[in-house]
Amino acid sequence: MIPVSALAATLLSALLHAGWNLFLKGSAGDRMVDLALLGLGGSLFGCVLIAGFGAPVAGAWPFILASSAIHLVYWTALMRGYAAGDMSHVYTIARGMAPALVTAGAVLAAGELPGLGPAAGVLAISAGVMLVGVNRSAPLPATLWALLTGCAIAGYSLVDALGVRVNGDVFSYKGWGAVFTFLPISLVVIARRGPAGFAAQARGRWGRGLAAGAVSSAGFMLVLWAQMRAPIGPITALRETSVLFGAALAALLLKEKVTPRRWAGALVVCAGAMLIGFSSSN
Repeated sequence: MIPVSALAATLLSALLHAGWNLFLKGSAGDRMVDLALLGLGGSLFGCVLIAGFGAPVAGAWPFILASSAIHLVYWTALMRGYAAGDMSHVYTIARGMAPALVTAGAVLAAGELPGLGPAAGVLAISAGVMLVGVNRSAPLPATLWALLTGCAIAGYSLVDALGVRVNGDVFSYKGWGAVFTFLPISLVVIARRGPAGFAAQARGRWGRGLAAGAVSSAGFMLVLWAQMRAPIGPITALRETSVLFGAALAALLLKEKVTPRRWAGALVVCAGAMLIGFSSSN
């Protein structure tokens, strides 16, 4: 059974996730600079958690370090994908791959075999996300980067879900996890652009970038909190309702075309979310 609080936390996380992706895709400047700003904001959020909750247990460190390494692949693939194609294509394919992969991983790593209703919900969300995002006319590089991003999402989602359970506390785990996840990519970008060049290109965008990073960290912390209280696979799938928010925001604010097929896929995602929610309440 998934507690209502875990369902609510996951849906809020989905909304936050779509929002910071919109910030990256909608940037009119250097997206790598925006990514570095986002990373600095996420790192600062982590430092606040570290100051309040201290260090994780020793057994959690391998998970934190592994997640950090996978996130470097994720950030690289995501930014390359956004440079090559539409957000509504790249974002949704990447997110659509994760639920089924994570559910399979949870069966193997944690022995969590979902019931019929949640399993059907996971499959429906995956299928619906693909309907939203798959575009046969999209550039092949965008699709390939999206697929790599999806594999990275599944990897860090499973690693962090297991790691936070080992730690027993989401705040200390996410505090250090945020710093190790975000700071390396920020430092790499600053080094490549040069401190002076980075500062010049970031001028006027500091506030939004730092806020987006804090929102990103807070959103993922909500998912980890939910995964401590509920099965990993269905929670990961439920978070992918972010594609509904992402498609709507891309259409309204970025003026990207969202076809009837994509909206049909969005309805399938909603049906999958309802399957998970109602199955968990029985």
